[in-house]
Amino acid sequence: MTWFRQWSIAAKMFVALTVILMVGFFGGCLGGTGIAGDEAVRIARAEIDFVPQHTNAELGRKGFPPTAVWGVTFWIEAEGTDGGFERRTAVEIHADTGTVIAVHHNP
Repeated sequence: MTWFRQWSIAAKMFVALTVILMVGFFGGCLGGTGIAGDEAVRIARAEIDFVPQHTNAELGRKGFPPTAVWGVTFWIEAEGTDGGFERRTAVEIHADTGTVIAVHHNP
């Protein structure tokens, strides 16, 4: 342990900061979820008032400390335009409890 005492203060701080960042990263990324993607889509579908052409569900992290959140997007492509949307809605769902956090409408 004497080799660690011989390091400079900057080297000790760099090692400590690296360990803290790694623990924070892996602690936030490796957490499990109580809700699967299919279940998140089912919960989010109750929040929209149209029949979507396309659906996408992605798991992400939000806030600090990081909370697992499913982002489910429903959309209908606009007719006659390139890349436009007729309707689009995104629903954020807490990945552990299944509660709806937010609904973002973009008609």
